[in-house]
Amino acid sequence: MNKEDEIIKQDYNRAVNMWNETYSHCKIVDLKGKSLSVEPMFDICLDIFASKCKNILDFGCGTGDVIFQCYEFGNMNFGLGVDLSETGIQYARKMTSVNNYKSLNFDIGDISYFDSYEEGSFDGIILSNVLDVMPKDVAVKTFNRLTDLLSPKGLMFVKLNPYYDKADMAEWGMTQIKDNLFEEDGVLRYRELDTASWKQSFEKSYNILRYLEFPYPWQEGMNRLLFVRKKVIIYSCP
Repeated sequence: MNKEDEIIKQDYNRAVNMWNETYSHCKIVDLKGKSLSVEPMFDICLDIFASKCKNILDFGCGTGDVIFQCYEFGNMNFGLGVDLSETGIQYARKMTSVNNYKSLNFDIGDISYFDSYEEGSFDGIILSNVLDVMPKDVAVKTFNRLTDLLSPKGLMFVKLNPYYDKADMAEWGMTQIKDNLFEEDGVLRYRELDTASWKQSFEKSYNILRYLEFPYPWQEGMNRLLFVRKKVIIYSCP
């Protein structure tokens, strides 16, 4: 491993510490009787996804917010959230208990967590801000294994951060460390790919059912959402 790759690995590992710190400030909330919502178009697509999937994996689940919303839609038999953040997983487990969410499990891990899982174990997979915050080699390995884990014609719900150009990144204090990888304060934050590149990559393995863009009030740019169905073919990740 050369020096540049060592820096990338260190920055990526520091991201776990950053999220542990961020999630440590989250408060446990009783959601009984409340309607969960992110953004209208996001909610509609997630509702469609949830209505067609019984066994759902939320990989890189953070505090479990997206899979909790899936659960509320009422069609899930089993849900699993996996994340490297111990603090995020602890929070998700507490939320599951407080809100009496049945058949939802949360575990700490990366893609190696699924080494013993059979292909086609899930008919729905959520990836919210995951592939675009990983080094390319990690993203490729993750994407390929998750595609194996998804059943034929299974659905994937993929949320990507907005696409920013280099001038935006520089203005916000981001440092380019290699190709399209950007760090902030020694933490890997973005792997910037334009939407056409993401679509081209997904189309090797998936039919794109919907593509949406929508804003978050607290974030510059338009967030990107890919709602896709698996093909039975060879695949790759950008």
